[in-house]
Amino acid sequence: MGWFSRDDARQQQPSGPTPGTVEAVEAALHPYVRWLRSLGAQVPGRAMVLCRLIGDHLEDVVADPSARLLDVQTLVTLERTASAHVPDTINAYLAARGVAGAQDMLIQQLTTIEHVASSAARRSIDNARDALEIQGAFLEEKFGHG
Repeated sequence: MGWFSRDDARQQQPSGPTPGTVEAVEAALHPYVRWLRSLGAQVPGRAMVLCRLIGDHLEDVVADPSARLLDVQTLVTLERTASAHVPDTINAYLAARGVAGAQDMLIQQLTTIEHVASSAARRSIDNARDALEIQGAFLEEKFGHG
Protein backbone atom coordinates (compact mmCIF):
# COMPACT_ATOMS: atom_id res chain seq x y z
CA MET A 1 0.00 0.00 0.00
CA GLY A 2 1.00 3.63 -0.42
CA TRP A 3 2.16 6.15 2.12
CA PHE A 4 -1.29 7.52 2.78
CA SER A 5 -3.30 4.34 2.59
CA ARG A 6 -6.01 3.88 5.19
CA ASP A 7 -5.29 0.16 5.31
CA ASP A 8 -1.79 0.86 6.64
CA ALA A 9 -3.19 3.11 9.36
CA ARG A 10 -5.60 0.42 10.51
CA GLN A 11 -2.86 -2.19 10.63
CA GLN A 12 -0.70 0.01 12.86
CA GLN A 13 -3.31 0.54 15.54
CA PRO A 14 -2.24 -0.98 18.85
CA SER A 15 -4.02 -4.10 19.94
CA GLY A 16 -5.04 -4.93 23.46
CA PRO A 17 -6.53 -2.81 26.19
CA THR A 18 -5.63 0.81 26.73
CA PRO A 19 -2.91 1.23 29.36
CA GLY A 20 -4.17 2.70 32.61
CA THR A 21 -7.48 0.85 32.54
CA VAL A 22 -8.93 -1.97 34.59
CA GLU A 23 -8.96 -4.03 31.38
CA ALA A 24 -5.18 -3.57 31.08
CA VAL A 25 -4.71 -4.76 34.67
CA GLU A 26 -6.85 -7.79 33.90
CA ALA A 27 -4.93 -8.50 30.70
CA ALA A 28 -1.65 -8.44 32.66
CA LEU A 29 -3.09 -10.59 35.44
CA HIS A 30 -3.77 -13.73 33.40
CA PRO A 31 -0.17 -14.22 32.20
CA TYR A 32 1.04 -13.33 35.70
CA VAL A 33 -0.96 -16.17 37.24
CA ARG A 34 0.27 -18.63 34.59
CA TRP A 35 3.84 -17.46 35.15
CA LEU A 36 3.55 -17.93 38.92
CA ARG A 37 2.38 -21.49 38.42
CA SER A 38 5.38 -22.17 36.20
CA LEU A 39 7.87 -21.10 38.88
CA GLY A 40 7.32 -24.16 41.03
CA ALA A 41 9.96 -24.61 43.71
CA GLN A 42 12.41 -22.11 42.21
CA VAL A 43 11.17 -19.45 44.61
CA PRO A 44 11.06 -19.70 48.43
CA GLY A 45 7.65 -20.46 49.91
CA ARG A 46 7.29 -17.07 51.62
CA ALA A 47 8.04 -15.31 48.34
CA MET A 48 5.45 -17.42 46.54
CA VAL A 49 2.87 -16.55 49.20
CA LEU A 50 3.60 -12.85 48.66
CA CYS A 51 3.36 -13.24 44.88
CA ARG A 52 0.00 -14.94 45.22
CA LEU A 53 -1.19 -12.29 47.66
CA ILE A 54 -0.20 -9.61 45.14
CA GLY A 55 -2.20 -11.50 42.53
CA ASP A 56 -5.17 -11.63 44.91
CA HIS A 57 -5.03 -7.85 45.33
CA LEU A 58 -4.95 -7.40 41.56
CA GLU A 59 -7.90 -9.77 41.19
CA ASP A 60 -9.79 -7.77 43.83
CA VAL A 61 -9.24 -4.58 41.85
CA VAL A 62 -10.27 -6.20 38.56
CA ALA A 63 -13.44 -7.63 40.14
CA ASP A 64 -14.42 -4.33 41.78
CA PRO A 65 -16.64 -2.13 39.59
CA SER A 66 -15.47 0.93 41.52
CA ALA A 67 -11.89 0.28 40.36
CA ARG A 68 -12.78 2.36 37.32
CA LEU A 69 -12.65 5.34 39.69
CA LEU A 70 -8.95 4.76 40.39
CA ASP A 71 -6.55 7.21 38.83
CA VAL A 72 -4.69 6.21 35.70
CA GLN A 73 -1.30 6.18 37.43
CA THR A 74 -2.51 3.66 40.00
CA LEU A 75 -3.92 1.43 37.28
CA VAL A 76 -0.69 1.64 35.29
CA THR A 77 1.25 0.75 38.44
CA LEU A 78 -0.97 -2.28 39.04
CA GLU A 79 -0.64 -3.37 35.43
CA ARG A 80 3.15 -3.02 35.63
CA THR A 81 3.15 -4.86 38.95
CA ALA A 82 1.93 -7.99 37.18
CA SER A 83 3.78 -7.51 33.91
CA ALA A 84 7.13 -6.18 35.13
CA HIS A 85 7.71 -5.38 38.81
CA VAL A 86 7.14 -8.85 40.28
CA PRO A 87 8.66 -10.77 37.35
CA ASP A 88 11.73 -8.50 37.32
CA THR A 89 12.13 -8.96 41.07
CA ILE A 90 11.84 -12.74 40.84
CA ASN A 91 14.19 -12.92 37.85
CA ALA A 92 16.78 -10.83 39.69
CA TYR A 93 16.49 -13.20 42.64
CA LEU A 94 16.85 -16.27 40.43
CA ALA A 95 20.02 -14.81 38.94
CA ALA A 96 21.45 -14.02 42.39
CA ARG A 97 19.99 -16.72 44.62
CA GLY A 98 23.46 -17.97 45.55
CA VAL A 99 24.36 -14.56 46.95
CA ALA A 100 24.18 -14.16 50.72
CA GLY A 101 21.01 -12.34 51.73
CA ALA A 102 19.31 -12.75 48.34
CA GLN A 103 16.26 -14.41 49.85
CA ASP A 104 15.86 -11.65 52.44
CA MET A 105 16.14 -8.99 49.73
CA LEU A 106 13.54 -10.83 47.66
CA ILE A 107 11.10 -10.98 50.55
CA GLN A 108 11.63 -7.30 51.35
CA GLN A 109 11.05 -6.24 47.76
CA LEU A 110 7.96 -8.40 47.35
CA THR A 111 6.62 -7.05 50.65
CA THR A 112 6.99 -3.52 49.28
CA ILE A 113 5.14 -4.48 46.10
CA GLU A 114 2.42 -6.21 48.12
CA HIS A 115 1.85 -3.05 50.16
CA VAL A 116 1.39 -1.03 46.97
CA ALA A 117 -1.09 -3.54 45.54
CA SER A 118 -2.96 -3.76 48.84
CA SER A 119 -3.16 0.01 49.08
CA ALA A 120 -4.60 0.26 45.57
CA ALA A 121 -7.24 -2.36 46.37
CA ARG A 122 -8.19 -0.40 49.49
CA ARG A 123 -8.36 2.85 47.52
CA SER A 124 -10.76 1.20 45.12
CA ILE A 125 -13.08 0.33 48.00
CA ASP A 126 -12.67 3.81 49.52
CA ASN A 127 -13.50 5.42 46.17
CA ALA A 128 -16.69 3.38 45.95
CA ARG A 129 -17.69 4.45 49.45
CA ASP A 130 -16.90 8.09 48.68
CA ALA A 131 -18.92 7.96 45.46
CA LEU A 132 -21.87 6.52 47.37
CA GLU A 133 -21.60 9.22 50.04
CA ILE A 134 -21.44 11.94 47.38
CA GLN A 135 -24.48 10.49 45.64
CA GLY A 136 -26.33 10.41 48.97
CA ALA A 137 -25.43 14.03 49.71
CA PHE A 138 -26.57 15.04 46.23
CA LEU A 139 -29.90 13.26 46.63
CA GLU A 140 -30.39 14.72 50.10
CA GLU A 141 -29.73 18.22 48.81
CA LYS A 142 -31.88 17.79 45.72
CA PHE A 143 -34.87 16.06 47.27
CA GLY A 144 -34.52 16.68 51.00
CA HIS A 145 -35.89 14.35 53.66
CA GLY A 146 -38.62 11.98 52.61
